[in-house]
Amino acid sequence: MSETPTAAHLGAEEVLALKFAAHRQLSRWANKPGLSAHQRAQRAALKRAVQTLQDKAFAHGCELRAPRAQGEQ
Repeated sequence: MSETPTAAHLGAEEVLALKFAAHRQLSRWANKPGLSAHQRAQRAALKRAVQTLQDKAFAHGCELRAPRAQGEQ
């Protein structure tokens, strides 16, 4: 049997730090007139991540797990 890797945990302070950093980067990109396609894609992903972290379920932290490949139990 293979061992299950331990999941990483982010506490409330780390979640707040991530939201702060994300908002800071989004404001930098908002003031930049022309973004590359890669930067636009990153900005969209960052917006989705911030929206996810705004959920009250993450107020006290969260556990991070790698997604399972299809077919894994």
